[in-house]
Amino acid sequence: MAKALGTDDSITTCDCCGKSNLKLTVTIELDCGEIVHYGTTCAARNTGKSSKQINSETRTEAARIRDAASAEYRASTEYKALMAKLQSRPSNMLGRTAMEFIAAEDAADTQARVRIAEKFGLKSYEIH
Repeated sequence: MAKALGTDDSITTCDCCGKSNLKLTVTIELDCGEIVHYGTTCAARNTGKSSKQINSETRTEAARIRDAASAEYRASTEYKALMAKLQSRPSNMLGRTAMEFIAAEDAADTQARVRIAEKFGLKSYEIH
């Protein structure tokens, strides 16, 4: 059965009916594996699902992607190095001195977060 994978505001033309200038389209994986972009009305009509079901599927898929990205980020050497550096920071080290103490690890961690976010099609702030 066709599955709603998410929404896409960069594609604004329905692959089903051709209507254009839509606010967004629903990315659908058809039974044959083909990926199409339907407007919300066509998505409901052609999948046999209600708008509520489609919205639920897109939220579930988005959460799955965020969870996978977050897991990959937390497993990264950059994240682990930052956490280790934070743990080794003396408790009386505060402010600018503390920030300078972790600066290199923090910069590497930020780059890893951005790289992983891009890989999963997310914004870096969506990864935790």
